[in-house]
Amino acid sequence: MNKKGQMHTIEAILALMLIIGVIAFAARSAPQEMQIESSVDTQLMLYGEDFLSILDMEKKTHKSWLYEQVNGNVSESPPWDFAYDFSDKWNRTNLTERGVFYKLELYNVSENGNLNRVDLSQNATRYGEPPQNAVTVTRLVTLVNSAVEVYEVRLTLWYI
Repeated sequence: MNKKGQMHTIEAILALMLIIGVIAFAARSAPQEMQIESSVDTQLMLYGEDFLSILDMEKKTHKSWLYEQVNGNVSESPPWDFAYDFSDKWNRTNLTERGVFYKLELYNVSENGNLNRVDLSQNATRYGEPPQNAVTVTRLVTLVNSAVEVYEVRLTLWYI
C-alpha cells in the first residue's frame, strides 16, 4: 500500500472541494442582490399597473374613472383636483402601509410626440421626489371631445 498515493488523492479531492466551494460562493453572492432588486422592481411595477388598470376600468357610463379625472383636469374650468382625487383612491389601499409611495404626473402627448406636462396640485408630489431606483408605469388616456387629445398618466413608485 502506497501512503504517498493516498495522500495525493486526498489532497486532490480537498483542493477540488475548495475550488468548487469558492466558485459556488462567488456564483451565489453577486447575482442574488440583482435578483432581489429586480423582484422589488417587478413588484412595484405590478402594483402600479394594477392600480392604474383598476382606475381605468369602464363604468356604466362607458368611461373610466381615470378618463373622467383627466378630462375634468384639462377640460373643466376650474380644473378638477385630479391629484387629490387620486390620493384619496391611493389611501384606500394598504400600499402606503407597506411602504410604497408614489408621484403622479400628467402629460399631454402632442401630435409630434412631445410630452407637455400638465400642472397638477401639490398633492401629486406629496411624498417628495422619487429616488433613482423608483419604478414608473404609465397609462395613456385618449379624450375625444371636439378634437382627439392623448394624455399620459405617469405613476412613479418606490419603497421607503
